[in-house]
Amino acid sequence: MPDEREYILGTDKPELERLEFQHQVWVAELYALAARAGVRAGDTLLDLGCGPGFTSFELATIVGRTGKVIARDASERFLGHLREQARARSLPQLEASHGRVEELELGEGSLDAVYARWLFCWLPDPGAALARVARMLRPGGALLVQDYLDWGAMKLLPASSVFDRGVLACLQSWKDGGSAINVQELLPGLAAAHGLRVESFQTRSRLGAVGSLEWRWLEEFFLSYLAKLVEQQRYSAADFEAWRAEWSLRSRERTSWCLAPTVADLVLRKL
Repeated sequence: MPDEREYILGTDKPELERLEFQHQVWVAELYALAARAGVRAGDTLLDLGCGPGFTSFELATIVGRTGKVIARDASERFLGHLREQARARSLPQLEASHGRVEELELGEGSLDAVYARWLFCWLPDPGAALARVARMLRPGGALLVQDYLDWGAMKLLPASSVFDRGVLACLQSWKDGGSAINVQELLPGLAAAHGLRVESFQTRSRLGAVGSLEWRWLEEFFLSYLAKLVEQQRYSAADFEAWRAEWSLRSRERTSWCLAPTVADLVLRKL
């Protein structure tokens, strides 16, 4: 993740709580992908763009005390939370690493696996980060990526032009910022140039009714991020009020569904 000045939603306490809930929404998918890639006890694993460490705690459980998880992030505030929780949860196998992912230096072939969730989509040059990670993997090691394939696939059902304008405002802000939000369109094609082969590529599309995990996940994101776009004058206050009114009405009526962004699980194996 980018640092405190750049991370798209900040690193304050409300965002930490939002990220913790987001993690719970997607934790089952993390375990399923780790199992499919063959991550196991004793492995040395890098959690790339670990944020506050919610994924790192799960990965540390998977590799056990005979393994090791290096948790890398640019936010010292997030890493402070990770270190505190690692002590509280008795996870000596978890090591914090501060700095940008593009600047990480580990020994060639020193890692059994690398995990990244919603990290590559925010990088200005995903290919450069992929090349760096590939050098760190041992032959037969795996890169596990859970990231967006089609963020704009999101819909509110029945359809809502107010909701759709909010989606477009988010997409435009990321385009303006140079983020390749649908990065899973790119990574499989970049793999071979860095000595990686595509072992598994699966999409995940989730539909949730009012009050579901998916509904609450999107609600928390939009209320936070659209407010920031208003502050940046990238989205009007009137449009934001209309979005909140529409969402509140749908929540009360309980006759709507939300289609979450399309995510893809990718396993790349080092040749």
